Amino acid sequence: TTNLVFYTHTHTHTPILMDQGHLHPTPAARLRTLLDDAREASRCEVMPACHDALSARLIERAGFRVAFMSGFAVSASGLALPDAGFISYGEQLSVGQNICAAIDTRRLLVIGDGDTGFGGSGNVRRTIEGYAKAGFAGVSIEDQVYPKRCAYSGGVAVVPREE
Repeated sequence: TTNLVFYTHTHTHTPILMDQGHLHPTPAARLRTLLDDAREASRCEVMPACHDALSARLIERAGFRVAFMSGFAVSASGLALPDAGFISYGEQLSVGQNICAAIDTRRLLVIGDGDTGFGGSGNVRRTIEGYAKAGFAGVSIEDQVYPKRCAYSGGVAVVPREE
């Protein structure tokens, strides 16, 4: 079994991961570096969407550095339904775990669609922690009220700023 231990670099405060005795920056730290470098160079990072392990591997082989696990794509390919709250946290997490296991996360960073966090603030925390353990470099969380509506259908309500 692999024992993963998280540390923080003393001088740069960059999160690093110890895996089988080797130190590696975490996917999140590498994503921050990639985005900082892109911003400094006034460059956009093209981020294709993936919906399963195969599509992620194809994105990796094409040489992209970052991909987005799209909730719409996962819902459409897995359930033949729109991104309107039909897919569960467990289903999204399972697909994400498969994606991260199929690629070399040192070559391709994946941002996961965390939907609305799949519920209240406790669910948001659970979603972020689960996605990090799965190997995602980042999570996108929408500020829609739960249960959400498909953004394409209109009538979307957002969480009040106070919350």
